[in-house]
Amino acid sequence: MKALRLIRHCLLCLVGASTGLSLRSATAAESPPSPRSQVLFMGTDLSVSRDKKLYRVEDVQGSEFKIRVDGKEVLVPTRLGTIALHVDADLKVSGLSVQLDQLQSGPAYTYANDPMRKLEEANRNTQVIADLQDLSAAAGPRAEANLAAVKEMTSHYTDQARAAREVNNAEWALQGTRRSMASIDFSVGTNVNNLGEGANKMALAEGNFDAMEVSFKVSSPIELDQPYMVILFKFHDPSAKAGVNGLVIHAEALDPIGPQPRFVRVLRGGLPPGFKFVDCAVHLYNRGQELATNTSENRVELTRDQARQFLVLTHLHAHKEATLPAAAVPGALSRAQREGLARDVPSPVIYAKVASDGSLLGIFKDAACQAPVDEASTTTVLGEVFFTPALDQGKPVDGVARVRISGL
Repeated sequence: MKALRLIRHCLLCLVGASTGLSLRSATAAESPPSPRSQVLFMGTDLSVSRDKKLYRVEDVQGSEFKIRVDGKEVLVPTRLGTIALHVDADLKVSGLSVQLDQLQSGPAYTYANDPMRKLEEANRNTQVIADLQDLSAAAGPRAEANLAAVKEMTSHYTDQARAAREVNNAEWALQGTRRSMASIDFSVGTNVNNLGEGANKMALAEGNFDAMEVSFKVSSPIELDQPYMVILFKFHDPSAKAGVNGLVIHAEALDPIGPQPRFVRVLRGGLPPGFKFVDCAVHLYNRGQELATNTSENRVELTRDQARQFLVLTHLHAHKEATLPAAAVPGALSRAQREGLARDVPSPVIYAKVASDGSLLGIFKDAACQAPVDEASTTTVLGEVFFTPALDQGKPVDGVARVRISGL
């Protein structure tokens, strides 16, 4: 509810309510409308609880959460047991929208509980037993005929001990064949390998889901070099009270994502048998920053100026009465833009002069802002980065942001 109130408040501010900030505006008559290149959406932040403190999940490596404790990276395994995880809805702005096509989600079966697999297995067993019955039916008369032939042949032996041994061996072979026939007949008479019983088990297990399944095709107009996904799968346990739902959180690192659609499928068991599917949401991140998708909740397209205003408003809302320096908002640049910027700028750190409304006033090589950066390419690329203004006891003021290029 708090997040929904905030989104309504921010959108009202963006369409004309007074904010107390010095915001630039232009009427349609003065200039053509700006393109809506940014997306405002409801995202998700994950935090791991340790020693009564919350640590934001900064990245996912394989299936492990990466957090930072006392300045050190810590990997938190997710497959070894239950972890204390907090999920918070948060309004975010993204200059990139990732495409999720053919998104499907719902209940499923694990391999052990799949009724169709059980039916197919019973069918295969029935066929095998039928073949064994045919072989057994032919083996019995052969064994009897062999015993009769051995008795006839050994009746002419002068060595009675040898004759007895050969007859005894033939009798044992016949008994073994009969035992095998009895075992096969018993197996056919039980429900273990019975096709009808398999169908009955399938009917009983139908709807007795114990896993979640999510699949989709993902693509991005700009390559995502360190992507990962977080799936929030909401379900209702049959033993729980009405309206009380459970949540499965699946996090997984992905291979780089580009313009070519790639298929992703997740099957995860461990859910209570017979659960009811409620809802599922897929969130995508790159380098720790969440990106908008075509399926994002509360998705609203904004102009770049509106997005900047929104970021400033949320920054003020989150840091009331705080005193903070200006800062660059990470995640705005692609890998190619970061690498190009690193080539053009010898120093790994530069300084940006930021106005009280979050707009960029200039780029400099020094903290005193006396030596401007003249490279046009650098200015163009940094023009794609958003900045939060410096705060003096919660009030926005002009300031200088120390910008580490690798962190953009």
